[in-house]
Amino acid sequence: MMDKYINRHINKLMLDANNYRFIDNKFYQIVKENEISDKRIQDRTYNLLIGKNEENISDLLTSFKSNGILKLDPIQVKELPDGNVVVIEGNRRTAALKYLYEQFLKGNDVGKLRERDFKSVELVLISDESPIQHLITMGLHHISGKKKWNPVNQAQLIQDLRYKHGLSELEICNSLAINKHNLRRSLRILSLIERYKLSDYGDQFETTMYSIFEEIIKNVKMKNWLQWNDHDMAPEQTMNEEKLFSWISREEIIERNEDGDEQEITLEPIITKSHEIRELSKFINEPKAVDQMEESRNITAGFALSDAVGESRLKNAMDNLNKEVQTAFQFSEFMTEEEYGKVIKLRDKLDKLIPSNSANIELIERNSSIYFNEVKNHFKTINIIKYRKLQNIEITKLNRVNIFAGGNNLGKTSVLELFYLFTRLNNFQSIIDLERFRGRFYQGFPTKWFNKIFVENIEIDAEFNDVNCSLNISKYETNENIEKSHYLNSISTDANVNGDSFSSTIHLFDNKDPEFYFEKSQFLCQATFSSPYRYDGSLLKKAHAKAVQEKYFDDIMIFIREKMDKNIDKIEMVSIENESRFMVSTDEMSYAIDITKYGEGLQRIFEIALLMGYSKNGIICIDELDSAIHKNLLIDFTQFIQELAVKFNVQVFLSTHSKECIDAFVENNFPDEELTAFALSEIDGKVICKYLEGNKLKQLVETINIDIR
Repeated sequence: MMDKYINRHINKLMLDANNYRFIDNKFYQIVKENEISDKRIQDRTYNLLIGKNEENISDLLTSFKSNGILKLDPIQVKELPDGNVVVIEGNRRTAALKYLYEQFLKGNDVGKLRERDFKSVELVLISDESPIQHLITMGLHHISGKKKWNPVNQAQLIQDLRYKHGLSELEICNSLAINKHNLRRSLRILSLIERYKLSDYGDQFETTMYSIFEEIIKNVKMKNWLQWNDHDMAPEQTMNEEKLFSWISREEIIERNEDGDEQEITLEPIITKSHEIRELSKFINEPKAVDQMEESRNITAGFALSDAVGESRLKNAMDNLNKEVQTAFQFSEFMTEEEYGKVIKLRDKLDKLIPSNSANIELIERNSSIYFNEVKNHFKTINIIKYRKLQNIEITKLNRVNIFAGGNNLGKTSVLELFYLFTRLNNFQSIIDLERFRGRFYQGFPTKWFNKIFVENIEIDAEFNDVNCSLNISKYETNENIEKSHYLNSISTDANVNGDSFSSTIHLFDNKDPEFYFEKSQFLCQATFSSPYRYDGSLLKKAHAKAVQEKYFDDIMIFIREKMDKNIDKIEMVSIENESRFMVSTDEMSYAIDITKYGEGLQRIFEIALLMGYSKNGIICIDELDSAIHKNLLIDFTQFIQELAVKFNVQVFLSTHSKECIDAFVENNFPDEELTAFALSEIDGKVICKYLEGNKLKQLVETINIDIR
């Protein structure tokens, strides 16, 4: 049967007592269908909907009085056995109209509303709607739509669809327009909440506590401490779970007063805000600090006794040092001889902070942040749900070397960026660096500009090293208790690798540096980005140090001598006036020359070759590979790239709009089984991506001289 429009008196509309917006209310009870019209139940539902002093419907009261009843989004109902209709969608609006009808009968002002508006409310009668379809309808309005429920109510609906009605994760994601990462996180959070409700403290649960449970599930250290099992949706360390529940709850204890009489004392929760979970995670594995927190009932006291204090003070010192040095530079013309002497002493102290093998230490620290100890398979597929102009594009059959070709402004660079960004997981610095390069901001952090250009959220799913991964970067206004003076917005990064979650948050302000919050900066694998339009000197220094350390720098020099300039003897990194430069020595000249004095082709090949080795067991993204490289070199250089990719186990993503570059990969002597080309094009305003594997590409190039751009 088709849905149809009907009209009913406002008194014939029964409010849905089982609406999901009530689930978190402590007075909520499931109501049978034949009891819905009961006056006692309707009164209770009505009071829950309007709230104290009508605070829950105040916006609707103003709208109805000013505009009357707008018919753009009619109330949806279904019939009850007693002849009344129950509201499926539009309970708040119905409650507001019932309240205004009461005011009308009392002779009070109801604005533009007239008696006929209450006696003949236009409705949509839903016929034969299944329970699943009913839940999906509500979910689209209150999970994906603008009129969002509280997170705990959203999670309950998702859980019912998954377990009560047996929908698959894919079916729920497609029906509600949500991603799998958020779906799974919602289920885990709700599972922990339900365990809390079943605990000795369960009667204390309130909706406002949802963010605390969310932070527990997001926080890697807290999940490890609980030994959280994603499959069972439960912790294996139940003793730790019990402790955690006590920390977020009020405790009733018995103490004796000075007269020896027993008295009951209520201890307030140690943790009341989500950001305190992040603080707790910094010392959760330090028993003395935890004991101090419990004894004092104060999380700050525990933090003060932990190693995290030293780390925090060091970070603050480094931040202050950076700011004050900038100030000293700005007013350096006022410095006296005495102040110059102080600077020299400070420099000596700072020199002692830097170990002689700092490059190696940095490499070790970077490797320690990488998720996978071994990478057997890199990216197999990636699903671009949303990234700039790229939306709903699934790229499959990814290979060792992947060429992305196409005309200008089709998103070739964006494709490379998203692969690089995905490997950085919750590392916010990578997001900032990409935007810096795009906006040509190389010093400082342009907060207002970053807030303005970050408009659309980023959603990407992928399969890497045979496990499912996801990345979600979203902009929102925080509810956390932070200083809101000059506050702009917050951006959160939520990454998931094989069920492990990694998150970070940045708060943006227009009058001060942003505030970062993260437990650990986690990388999926090593990754680098090379572009003719951006230069990262510090990265090249690290790559050079690694090439020398692991003894493959000579391979790079052999290629340069044999294929580019046989007179080049060596390329060395030399410190000149405290600035490191790459200097080229030749047989023809008695002194070395800065590499920037040579052609851009040599510089580009030198950079890419270094980064190939630095990207060992990871990926490299090369934008406009053919830029500045002579076409006569392309065949040899593309083969060199493929050889290095195998040697260092690197997956290569590169962009080009040059047919000669594509031909070079096909015509070189390296086997094409690990080569795939993708063509980007635009149809009806949507970017699409099609692929050609190596052998097929070679056949087409040789037979019909195809141009896939």
